[in-house]
Amino acid sequence: MRRKTAVGGFAMVVVALVVALVAGLSAGTSQAAPHKGKTITMWDFFISAPKERAALNRVAQQWAKKTGNRVVNPGDVSESMDKFRLSARTGRGPDIIQFPHDNLGRMAVSGVLAPKPKGFIVSRGLYDKVGLTATTYRGALYGLPIARESYFLFYNRSLVRTPPKTWTALISTAKRLTSGDRYGFLWDTGNFYYAYNWIRGFGGYVFRLTNRGYDPTKLGINTTGGIRGLKFIQDLVQTHKLTPAATNTDVMEGKFKNGTAAMIIDGPWAVQGFRSAGVNFGVAALPRLPNGKSSAPFVGVQALFVNKFSKNVKESWDLIRYLSTHLPMPLYRASQRVPVLKSVAKTRLVSSNAVTKAVIQATNNGEPMPNIPAMGVVWEPMGDQLQLLVQGKTTPAAAARAAQERIARAIAQQGG
Repeated sequence: MRRKTAVGGFAMVVVALVVALVAGLSAGTSQAAPHKGKTITMWDFFISAPKERAALNRVAQQWAKKTGNRVVNPGDVSESMDKFRLSARTGRGPDIIQFPHDNLGRMAVSGVLAPKPKGFIVSRGLYDKVGLTATTYRGALYGLPIARESYFLFYNRSLVRTPPKTWTALISTAKRLTSGDRYGFLWDTGNFYYAYNWIRGFGGYVFRLTNRGYDPTKLGINTTGGIRGLKFIQDLVQTHKLTPAATNTDVMEGKFKNGTAAMIIDGPWAVQGFRSAGVNFGVAALPRLPNGKSSAPFVGVQALFVNKFSKNVKESWDLIRYLSTHLPMPLYRASQRVPVLKSVAKTRLVSSNAVTKAVIQATNNGEPMPNIPAMGVVWEPMGDQLQLLVQGKTTPAAAARAAQERIARAIAQQGG
């Protein structure tokens, strides 16, 4: 559904580092220093990503030297989240664990995560809102963000000179470029991850977002906005004849690589493959919808969390706060993971990169993937109805009703 970004780095920019470090130091010294002589163990999510892990370890050791503590990272831990849930209560688990934010709910429900301690200061204004929304569950802050990702428009510069700014313009351009086995626009038609940009853009949603987080009892697929989004999706296939109903990511990416697809929806995880294939591509934010609203894609956030049963909860929270403000620039230089920290996102090194700029625009327009356990029962019903929808075997209203009823039943069976 989503892939980890592993793209080439850039040269060091001293001014950018200074900005990031100043912001981080102000956040990391806003209260009493942690106790000395502690050993903090981390499990990261940088599997087979040595440059990212090296950046993480380097910054963690800076904190250790500054505070008089020790940080240990054992390296690759397979199935780390499952192992963490089993080991945390026994004292064998790490003090800190990194994972994608959409797993937060099930981990918090398991009772193994420590929310922000009372009186512990986090300077919320340092981060873009999407990062803290993603790491908040039932009104409590459970972790801190380090990077974000989403999807956007790729276009072949040899076929499309200027990326369309509206979906009306994209449809017109794509029709002109569609003939035989050559396509103006493709996307993974049965994947709700991508479909959500239209559903949310027209006013639909999965769960209503409240000041205490996502409410699993308030569903928004079978709403006027949700149905309009589904109709737009069906029209792209059935009315405008742009994308074949059976198109998946492999087909879409393959055609973009060989020059038989002019525009596609994909994410930063695809960049290196397109570069290696020699595609002369550009990137842009998803176009505006006919209602004047921006497309609103799902957003993924990589974040750091603390073991509730750690003997070093306050020290661990101090470390993740330090990492959240000092790691983004080294991590960006290592792999172009897009920062959530505002000061780094605004630096020339970051903001001048076209792919990074597209991710930032997408995440600013989009919505964090719901981090509650109920999200797990959404994918299959929505995927099934999308398949029927793009094949013309159901209507948008019937698809919205059937999917939402099935989701609601599944939530009721799992207890919310």
